[in-house]
Amino acid sequence: MKKTGWMMLGSGMLAHALLAQHIEIVSNHTNGLYACGEEAGFSIRAYTGADRKSPLKEGVLSISLTNDGWTELKKSSVQLATTDVAVISGTLKTPGFIMCRVAYQGASKTNVTWGVAFDPHQIRPGSEKPADFDVFWDRAVAKLDREVTLDPRAEKLEKYSCANYESFLVSFATFDQKRVYGYLCVPKNVKQPMPVLVQVPGAGPGVSAPMTGLASRGIITLVMNVHLFAPVTGDAEAQKKVYDAFNDDIKKQEGVERYCVSSALTRETYFYYRVILGINRAVNWLAARPDVDKTRFWYSGTSQGGGFGFYLCGLNTHFTQGVSHVPALTDLLGYTQQRTSGWPRLVEAYPEAKKEAVVRVAPYFDGAHFATRITCPYAVSIGFIDSTCPPSACYAGYNSLRVAQKRVVHGLGMSHRVFPEIYRALDFPTNGH
Repeated sequence: MKKTGWMMLGSGMLAHALLAQHIEIVSNHTNGLYACGEEAGFSIRAYTGADRKSPLKEGVLSISLTNDGWTELKKSSVQLATTDVAVISGTLKTPGFIMCRVAYQGASKTNVTWGVAFDPHQIRPGSEKPADFDVFWDRAVAKLDREVTLDPRAEKLEKYSCANYESFLVSFATFDQKRVYGYLCVPKNVKQPMPVLVQVPGAGPGVSAPMTGLASRGIITLVMNVHLFAPVTGDAEAQKKVYDAFNDDIKKQEGVERYCVSSALTRETYFYYRVILGINRAVNWLAARPDVDKTRFWYSGTSQGGGFGFYLCGLNTHFTQGVSHVPALTDLLGYTQQRTSGWPRLVEAYPEAKKEAVVRVAPYFDGAHFATRITCPYAVSIGFIDSTCPPSACYAGYNSLRVAQKRVVHGLGMSHRVFPEIYRALDFPTNGH
């Protein structure tokens, strides 16, 4: 992990091709960074032709600037028959992001977005860290260990084992007679202790098979699902059906759409409570194995998995390096600062009559507050046009890190995905896996 700093990936423009049309947004600061009160200028051009260099002369560009999608700051409309370039500018007085959204309507339709930041290192979470945050989680970890036997189970998966590695379906007990499930892959015929990579997948059905790709590099992998039901190993389609039925039951019983916002009226019933604690003790179990190199104990996750990076590295001191890509589960009360809250928009998912209770619960599950507990070197990647895990919410998590060795990578023009170059830019041990 390199020293504290930031890096940008992308350029000061976004080009979107639609058949023969080519819409380009260029910001006047190529790094996408501005000081609060400074004017950010955007130039928009539309091209056509096989070389995509001839000015498009028909259709309309509708342009809007928003505060990270929260409020509209400015808008305009341009007839391409009258001009080759549209220009618009805007600023923020407080730290955050401006999104420039361009809708083209003519022979076809398309939408393009470009984002820029205003003093992003000054963005703070929408909620204060609760005074009893650390006590609450430390007591929860101790209570689980005291009251519930770990009961580790490992079932060898012959289909995913070979002469070079062995794979297992593993599970561990958590509260309320539930279990967390995941997959362990261990290289064979390696005499010295091996490095470890722990992952939690992004939101959705979870993984249905072990992560075997790193076995050839002598790396033990543990990927833990968040769902408290056994995965359908080797059948992603069947697992998706179980997952859909699970969400259908939640919707019928609670009136909320998905697992990630369910049962959030109290801290101990919110969906992620038992999951966080269960996976945390799975990490402890893994770290106790004699074939594990405790000096190379890594975490990497994306979206929901990025949020779990804050959770697990904040709770568990076994990790020696961590990275969160476009992390979810941060800045859950971002809306209180007139910006879009981080995924899964927990408070917003509830009717007005229940919001007050959820507002009290949300700060205890905000990745930004877990980030204050992290002691290992840590890196975060942020998509400047990510509407799922807004860049302001991701920055709220990054800025909460207190470690000296921390790093942020800006994905200019990056939506809710991770550019391949991000792995290389972060100089993380698992690059290219």
